[in-house]
Amino acid sequence: MTRRWPKFFTVVIALGIASCAQPARETPVNKTVAPAAAQKPARINGRGAVSSVSLTELFALQQSGKVLLYDSRPGFYYHLGHIPGAISLPKANCDPQIAAREAEIKAALAAKKTIVVYCSNMACPDSRTVAIHIAGFGYPCAILQGGWESWKESGLPTE
Repeated sequence: MTRRWPKFFTVVIALGIASCAQPARETPVNKTVAPAAAQKPARINGRGAVSSVSLTELFALQQSGKVLLYDSRPGFYYHLGHIPGAISLPKANCDPQIAAREAEIKAALAAKKTIVVYCSNMACPDSRTVAIHIAGFGYPCAILQGGWESWKESGLPTE
């Protein structure tokens, strides 16, 4: 007997794969393509450092209240479950959201909190992209190694 997946699960799996995939780039036929200029975040007040943080380090920071945690996954996944205290900050069009959260970020840094961004897993580039944008605004930022999957797999609490 063959087991059929409900359409909902098929859609969720497809969205999961697509959310972390890099967009395809088309090359025009019979045209030379100039190298693309590096894209910079919209606003640069100096560069903040981008580092990484382990699951153990994040848990310690969370328990001591010394972390400002951003979830860079699409909002759909954030609403399915996230690390307690995390704030949704999806990669898509993140610069205006970072600008709107500048007071929150400055207050966290003044309180000696670490800004941490996470994504689905090690292969997902969204956390790095958001961290680079936050750093482009001049704020130091760390990326959770292993992301959401490592948090869940370790049996830590979720919301």
